[in-house]
Amino acid sequence: MQTLTVENLAGHHSDHFRSKRPSLVSKEGSEGSHTTNYSMRRMSRFEGRPSVQYNRRISMVSRSSVTGSLFGIKNIGLFPVKRQNTYKLQPDHSEVFKPESVRAIIQEVLDECLDGETYNPRQCRNLSQMLTDLIKSRVKDMGFQRYKYIVTVTIGLDSNQGFRVVSRCLWNKDTDNYAEASYNKNGLYAVAAVYACYCE
Repeated sequence: MQTLTVENLAGHHSDHFRSKRPSLVSKEGSEGSHTTNYSMRRMSRFEGRPSVQYNRRISMVSRSSVTGSLFGIKNIGLFPVKRQNTYKLQPDHSEVFKPESVRAIIQEVLDECLDGETYNPRQCRNLSQMLTDLIKSRVKDMGFQRYKYIVTVTIGLDSNQGFRVVSRCLWNKDTDNYAEASYNKNGLYAVAAVYACYCE
């Protein structure tokens, strides 16, 4: 019979704890052998529980899918549209810019919008922008294909002074052209010009 002392109790406690705890180091005489029981293997801190890891994976997939869909909707229209080359270096005869027809459109717009107007610096600034957009819209409706337009409208006070509008352009004389018209009534003058450049 063993006497119960503090030293024996401490030794008994250490032996009991050592026998209950699984060993992770290979025993003597068994090189290369490791504990293969899954329940006894220490789990890495990067490995979570299967349920938690599964839920986390699902949440990440859902967030990525939503983010991807929002990214596609947000950036739609930002990328340039690729079109097939037509290999046309000049427009057809029926699609060539016609200065006479465009000049009639410009004159019609000026007469309709400026009839009865007097010169006012604040109003004429907004009026020139409105006339520019209206003339460009009317010219686009005429159906000239593959043309880009530059429209300018100048409005000023007519006080019997000399005034001349001059422009110089570098373009192809066979495909590019321009048209202009003017208006002068009630002490107000306006000069509008449309420059058409063919896009090859």
